[in-house]
Amino acid sequence: MNPSGKFHMRHLAIGLLIALAQFVGPAMNNVTAGTLPKDPCALLTAAEIQTAVAPNGKIGNGVPAKDMLPLGVNCTYTWGPRTKEWGESALSITVIDASKAWPGRGSDVIEEGLLLKAKTGAPNAAVISGVGDAAVFTYAAGSFNGVAEAYFKAKDVHLSVQFHEGDALQNKEKLIALLKQASAKL
Repeated sequence: MNPSGKFHMRHLAIGLLIALAQFVGPAMNNVTAGTLPKDPCALLTAAEIQTAVAPNGKIGNGVPAKDMLPLGVNCTYTWGPRTKEWGESALSITVIDASKAWPGRGSDVIEEGLLLKAKTGAPNAAVISGVGDAAVFTYAAGSFNGVAEAYFKAKDVHLSVQFHEGDALQNKEKLIALLKQASAKL
């Protein structure tokens, strides 16, 4: 997958969450704006990523993206070798301000929309326990993307860790562990 395809998948996932929240319906709630990290690359280090999913990879510094502001922030780490099947391996960390992404939606609606992804997702989709107020893992075989994501009501943010590589599904538990590591630094 080329680099623009990776970012297309990130935006597609965000769009799906917004569509799910609108499908579930409005639930008015007085929520405060989510707190976005100043440096999304500080949520996971290259060394943590390398230890978890790429022990033989040479992972450089993360590249922060500001194109999502004020809705959210993102940091992407990439490494090779580049393959004809999926391109470069990559791990992206995205934090979204839920009050801006889903204005007027209550936290219960956001949680339900996120959990709905596990219920309606591919056979490899699953609810994750022990992180945030609602969390799921999904895998898209066609794009080689595994995503572990969680909603945090108290901070009013949605955190996702997306791993793009041919064996992303085999690294499900490691990706979930990275989500938990990143969430501890929110």
